[in-house]
Amino acid sequence: MSEFLEFFKMNGAGNDFIIGDNRHYQWSAYPLAALARGLCRPHVGVGADGLILLENSKKAHFKIRIFNSDGSESPMCGNGARCAARYALMRVIAGRSMTIQAGPDVISAEVLPDLTVRVEIPGEPQAPRRIDLAVERRSLPSFLTTAGVPHLVIFVRDREALDAIPLSVLGPKLRHAPELGPQGANVDFVALSPAPPFALRTFERGVEAETLACGTGVTACAWVMKHAGVSGDATTFRTRSGRDLTVEIAGGQAPASRFSLTGDAVLVFKGSLSEEALQEATR
Repeated sequence: MSEFLEFFKMNGAGNDFIIGDNRHYQWSAYPLAALARGLCRPHVGVGADGLILLENSKKAHFKIRIFNSDGSESPMCGNGARCAARYALMRVIAGRSMTIQAGPDVISAEVLPDLTVRVEIPGEPQAPRRIDLAVERRSLPSFLTTAGVPHLVIFVRDREALDAIPLSVLGPKLRHAPELGPQGANVDFVALSPAPPFALRTFERGVEAETLACGTGVTACAWVMKHAGVSGDATTFRTRSGRDLTVEIAGGQAPASRFSLTGDAVLVFKGSLSEEALQEATR
């Protein structure tokens, strides 16, 4: 085992990640799910919403493995993919335009001159499915869709109503609703006015808490809002961090539509993990 592992701490619109290069399998010397749980813990670890490792791919410039802070693995993360793309450029793993294997999909990404990153969100989504969920003694109209991963989208009147949502209470109940299947879904609340940009809040599965931003979440909201006639093919969202993410939809109606997500990918700091920290994280 190596005494140190180098990593970058990055965030996309406030969604923060530990990112490392695992193309030579140094990170694989440790149990990765346990490592993600330990390193993502605030105060005793680095602290992050997830761990992202770049690995070799036969189909793209590189592959990303995405571990949530609870150790579960996800096939896609929009903000994480953008951060991984900028990391790849900084580490000379790829040029400004690149392809990334994310789960079973190969997506394209581009680091723009202003250092924002545009990334494709995989999938050929079907029209959102209307679901009325019983929660807190009332029926809550919702829409279930997939944008890389499943999302439950719920409209609220305005930003004041959005701010008043007890997401720490409603999020776990909705995320595990039986109607969503055994894996559940991420939960997004989006305010319909004033707009644009549309404000939203997301409770993320795997993190099991509200995050400051969710790339697949804004994509899911854009898809549902297009079908509801609320927005068009390009929609900008104001995330909880105060930063904006823009979703573009190309190809018309499902199943031909494709999504792209554009926003920042910020390097916070570079660091290295000591053997002591690695052993503590995987204990």
